[in-house]
Amino acid sequence: MNKQLRILISSIAIMAFVAACASHRYTVVEPPKASLTNYSVLEIPEFDSNLKSAEAMELAKVFDDRLMREIASYRAQHPEDVVYDQVVKSTDQVDDVLVMQGTVISYEEGSRAKRYFIGLGSGKAYCTIQVKFLDKASGEELARTNFDGELSVLGRNPSK
Repeated sequence: MNKQLRILISSIAIMAFVAACASHRYTVVEPPKASLTNYSVLEIPEFDSNLKSAEAMELAKVFDDRLMREIASYRAQHPEDVVYDQVVKSTDQVDDVLVMQGTVISYEEGSRAKRYFIGLGSGKAYCTIQVKFLDKASGEELARTNFDGELSVLGRNPSK
């Protein structure tokens, strides 16, 4: 993988799981067919969930907002590492847009009581979010990555 692509995927992994997770790792499921850094716009629509539990649906619903806040913060603090001219939730623009389509594919709630009363890592929640990177103009899937993490904040309000 080229250096820019590694930086991009690592940055997204860090931002994604800083937003809601205590620790994380990512797995490239489908390696990039083309460079993900040759776009001027990154579009991050609301995430979806293959799971229909209320908790998984809520996590999917708030994750894009958290990710957008983390990206904005990262861009402000590291202007030399900015890859895209714009990062948006939605745009009518089609050309030169990379879509980051996220889906919660695994979620284990853990024990809120253990997190509250015992702490020290007991009762952890876990999730896996699959991200597809799509060329918006062609609809072609360019890459697929799974992000796995231990959730540290789900015992609290997940929308914060």
